[in-house]
Amino acid sequence: MGRRWSLALVGAILLVAVVLAPIVRADPAISRAAADEVLAEWRFSNPANYTASDVDLGPAGASLTWLSLSHRETTRSDFSLASSLANIDLVRTPGRVLLADTSQAGPLQNITFQPDPASMADSFLYAGSSNQNYGNAAQLFVGNWSNGTWTRSFLQFPALPLPANATIVSAQLELYYNFVIDATPMDISVHAVTSNWTEFGSTWNSADGIAPWNAAGGDFDPTAVATVAGITNGTGWYGWNVTSLVVGWWTSAVPDDGLMVRQVSDTSAVMGQKGFSSSEDPNTTRWPRLQLAYTTPSSHGRLLSAPIAAGGLAQWTGLWWNATVPSGANVTLRFRTGDSVPVDAAWSPWSAPLPIFGMPIAVPPTHYLQYLLDLFTPSATSPSVQDVTATFTRYALTGSVETEEFDPDSLLSWGLLTINSTAPAGTSVSAAYSSDNGTSWLPASSDQDLSAALVHGIRLQITFATNDTLVSPRVESVTLRYRIASGALGNPAVSWGIAFFAFLTLLVLLRLRWHFAATGLLLIHADGRVVGNAGADGPRDEVATSAMLTLVHQFVRDSFQGPQGTGGELKSFQVDDKEVTIAKGAFLYLALVGKGTKPRALASRLVKFLSGLETAYRPRLEKWDGLRSSTGDLDADLSWFLRKGYHAIARRGAVRYHA
Repeated sequence: MGRRWSLALVGAILLVAVVLAPIVRADPAISRAAADEVLAEWRFSNPANYTASDVDLGPAGASLTWLSLSHRETTRSDFSLASSLANIDLVRTPGRVLLADTSQAGPLQNITFQPDPASMADSFLYAGSSNQNYGNAAQLFVGNWSNGTWTRSFLQFPALPLPANATIVSAQLELYYNFVIDATPMDISVHAVTSNWTEFGSTWNSADGIAPWNAAGGDFDPTAVATVAGITNGTGWYGWNVTSLVVGWWTSAVPDDGLMVRQVSDTSAVMGQKGFSSSEDPNTTRWPRLQLAYTTPSSHGRLLSAPIAAGGLAQWTGLWWNATVPSGANVTLRFRTGDSVPVDAAWSPWSAPLPIFGMPIAVPPTHYLQYLLDLFTPSATSPSVQDVTATFTRYALTGSVETEEFDPDSLLSWGLLTINSTAPAGTSVSAAYSSDNGTSWLPASSDQDLSAALVHGIRLQITFATNDTLVSPRVESVTLRYRIASGALGNPAVSWGIAFFAFLTLLVLLRLRWHFAATGLLLIHADGRVVGNAGADGPRDEVATSAMLTLVHQFVRDSFQGPQGTGGELKSFQVDDKEVTIAKGAFLYLALVGKGTKPRALASRLVKFLSGLETAYRPRLEKWDGLRSSTGDLDADLSWFLRKGYHAIARRGAVRYHA
């Protein structure tokens, strides 16, 4: 079939369409129901026949619009709504988040260090059983027993969980008093141990079950580090200020051989016993612990955002930000999600810090997201955060669609209204009709007889609502029966005309079925950021289409395995009636969106074009700063390839890169 014949056939179809135009409507479809009854059916397949608000229309029917939304904080007013600020300045440069004080040490940080039995060493020594080890005992005893025997307890904490550049401000040993033998008041002191010992080898006579102590009962500095006086029978936590000893361990000024807890002058004191919980106590909350307070030689600041509301249950898709970070400084961002405000224990834990500039995220759907922005600098220069954007998707809470006025000839009366819908739990579909072209509306329901309505043109309105914004009701079709005057039906030329029209259309489709059309082109950096785009399916801004970018990002991650190579690989996947073909380069991905049968040479042209882009734009894009202004005329090159490059005959000099 030649091109001239195809054009003639198209012209014939257009002529038939013009002839049949007065008797063929796009929507509703009209069919005979009985001798004098007609059925009008709206299937929402032609959006041009409707007025829709937050409702998507298509061959599958009508449903609430799936929205791609974002929340952006970039002004002083935005950031000032934060739940808390610590060492943050929002005034010096409005619209920027800066450290308020970069001249002092960072904020005081507190940590409770309570090691488990596997890492904690603790035991007590008993003079009455001088060769017996008590490393597995659940108590740490101190005090003088009868017959000239007494007990002392030894503890050694593992390496402190502090940053290497931390300065310890305070340290307190805390023991839980839980075993009361008598109420005799007792002064209990803490001493530095001066010899190595083992938890399961130490006894009154031996430090490790082999080597003896220098003096029976353990080697220790007789000068007490701290003393708590007058302990009687009041159970609970008791604390000793051991800052000087712990600082000595941390700075390596003294060896860390642990510490000893004893009754003051236990060799001559009156009889009395006190039992404290060891790390073998079944109640883990009572294990020995250190309360540590420390600073680092740096400045920290923290902005805890107010919970960001999605306006319903939403799928969070990305968290993005822009910042200027001096050498040695750092900006990290973490997030958590939940379903209630204020934040409670049901919220998720904080995420790991996200890479600079952010990334797509995948978490269970929730109503709220909160981010935590941490700024750090070891110098007088503060990092600067310009903006933070959270992206998410969900269905609209409500939406509606209205038909055009339908006013059939020879109308006698309206009949049964039927709404074919699916409404999951938490969703609803309601209807109304208007006999005055939308000036006023009367409620209606499915299977309602509208014979009482005015014999006049009618418009229908369908309203959708959902309490669960991850679920939408759907209306597949709406039908309305009506009666017309006898003889108004029947036009034998119509059915033959429509059949002839369909036959001609089929011939054209058979002729054109192999046609391929490219509709969009995306250039994506290996880290997931969009570098450039062209065409109707290319995103106008990366935030508003993060869901699409997430899909491409996940496909790239799952399909192109292994470390980044030299490129040249090609993959594709289907999205509805379109196919996305992705070429992998050394540091870029090129995604072409199109529909129809792909040309045979598309793969080689896509790979060749991407290779040329990487060569031409490598100085700008290999370590891209994220600014579109730095890409030069990249979009012009992408637009050329989308218009004709993907199907042009390959020849030398066919591509002139603007870089």
